[in-house]
Formats: sequence, structure tokens, C-alpha cells
Amino acid sequence: MAMRRRLCALSFAAAALFLMLATRQRHFLSLTPPPPPEVTPTRQHKAEAPPPHKGEQPVTSNPRTRPPPKQAPPSSTQEKEVKRSCGCDSCVSDVAGSDWFRQRFNPEQQPILRQNQTLEDGALSWWLSLQRSGDGRTVQEVMSELFAVIAPPPPPQKPHPSLCRTCAVVGNSGNLRESGHGELIDSHHNVIRMNHAVMAGFEQDVGNKSTHHFLYPESAMDLRPREHLVLLPFKLRDLEWVRSALTTGDVTRTYMRVKERVSADRDRVLVVSPEFFGYIHQNWTEKHGRYPSTGFTAVIYALHTCDQVSLFGFGADSEGNWHHYWEKNKFAGAFRKTGVHNADYETEILQQLHREGKVQLHL
Repeated sequence: MAMRRRLCALSFAAAALFLMLATRQRHFLSLTPPPPPEVTPTRQHKAEAPPPHKGEQPVTSNPRTRPPPKQAPPSSTQEKEVKRSCGCDSCVSDVAGSDWFRQRFNPEQQPILRQNQTLEDGALSWWLSLQRSGDGRTVQEVMSELFAVIAPPPPPQKPHPSLCRTCAVVGNSGNLRESGHGELIDSHHNVIRMNHAVMAGFEQDVGNKSTHHFLYPESAMDLRPREHLVLLPFKLRDLEWVRSALTTGDVTRTYMRVKERVSADRDRVLVVSPEFFGYIHQNWTEKHGRYPSTGFTAVIYALHTCDQVSLFGFGADSEGNWHHYWEKNKFAGAFRKTGVHNADYETEILQQLHREGKVQLHL
């Protein structure tokens, strides 16, 4: 009887152990993902999309074959952006930013007189009336003789994105004394001076470089090698004088005694066109004064031939005196009272050019 009870107990324990093991096996199998069902390859037919409406681009799911999106029209800001005409960070010839400048600046005006150039009648008549020569010769005769001596000017150089032509125009005002501008002036590609400008002894203030020198017979001086003589003619006799001063020396007087000969390179002589001089009188000084001064003419010349322009030595000194930096002029201010030039008006134009960002005015 005892043996039977033991066998029953063992059977019951074995059955319980079997049930426990079976339960754990089902739990373990439930944690293992079933293998993917085996798929028999079949030929699938893609549903065809309806044709796009007229004017629409078909839509595809593959981004590599998707047609590029339509470009949006440029914004008003993009339309206003204009590429600079030169290689500087700002260019004189770019007139878009200044209505005041655009109304005065004419890029078609050529500063330099050219052989066989036909001068506009109005500008020629005005120029011939400034200081009459009275010898009865024609402009064509005098120009023909002149260009038999000097070389024809180089073709005009227009602004280019790869170039940045910097120019310093150096006046003769007493405000240059103790300015210390010499090194800054000489750092420009071209340095334009005028009349009796003196550099020796004033290099620290005015520099020692000169590429262009504006003068006329009554203010003539010898120039350095490779320096351009830029003649500003006020009368027909001035054209005769420069031909003479480079050759025979036969012209010794205009309305006063003048330098008979000048040392200058014939291949580097430039003559300001009377038509360009009249354009300055009309557009820039607006007929204030009888005609523009040499310094002001040099500034407008620079606006037409340079990409960036810096001005030194213009206006009165700190005490309000108008005199040359190399002298003490007891008649300081007389320049403003002659009536030939309107110094106050020219100074205002220079200041406005500075405000418009077309020149850098160093005082």
C-alpha cells in the first residue's frame, strides 16, 4: 500500500514538472519573431496615374527623376543689385546710387583733345571768347601743327572689373602744411598736381610722386621724366605755345611773358579738350564764374579717368586763408574775389561729391 502511494506521488510530480516545462517553452517561442513568409514572385502591374492637367508637371516618387521646381521670379532686391564696373569696393562711374551725380556726370565726354577732333560749335565759341588771341589763325591749323609735334593720346580706358585705378588730386592749399598726407598721397596709382606745385622740402605733407601735371603757359614749369604734361588751354595761343615750348621756343608771350621752353616728354603730352572744359562749365560749375579753375578741372578729369578719387589741398587753411602751402601770401583770399572763378561754389561741389561718396576729401 505504501509502495502504491509513492508511485502515485512520483507520477503526480512528473506530470507537474512536464506542465511547467511546456509553459516555459511556449513563452520562449513567443519572444522569437516568426520567419517571414516565403513569397512566390509574381508579375505585378502598377496602377497607372491619371495624366496631368495641361501645364502641370508630372509627379514621380523617385527624387532623382523628379523634374526640377520652377524658378521663382527675382525679388525686387535682386533686381536692384548691380555689379560694380571696376575692381574697387566702389566705382566713380557707377551712377545708380546718386541722382545728383547722374544729372551732372556724362561718361561720354572725352577729357583729352584728339587729332582731327571736330569740336561742338557752342563749346568752341565759348572757349574762343575766354581769352582772345587775335592772330586770325584757325583752330584746325593750330591743331595740325600741334599734333605734328606731340604723340596722339592713348585710347580712353574704360572701367573694368579687374582694375582699380586710384587717383590723388593734389591742390596747392595752405591746409596741406603739417598735414602728414605725403605717404597716403604717394600710395595712389596716379597723382595729379598743378601749376607751380612744389614738392622739395614738403614731402612729408604733399608726397614726392607725380604722374600728371596740369598747367598752362603762364604757370609752366619743367617736369620730371615720364610725367604727363596736361595742358589746360584757355585760348588758341596756348596750343601754339605748347608746340613751341617743346621745339623752337618761338612763342615767348601770351598776355604776359611766358617760359619759352619746358622740359617734358613729348610722348606724354595731353591737352584738355575745349569741349570738355565747356562741359565742366555747364554741368558742374553751372556757369558760376567765367570759367572753372585749374584745380576743379583736374578733379572732374579724375572722375572721368579714375575709379576712386582722393582730394588733398583744396579750400582755405585752418585760419580761412587762401594761399599756397609753400608761401605766405599777404593777399590771401584774392583768388575768391577775382570773379574769374567762383571758389565758394567750387568748394561746395567738392563737398557734395564727398557726401555722395564719389571722392574722399582730405582736409
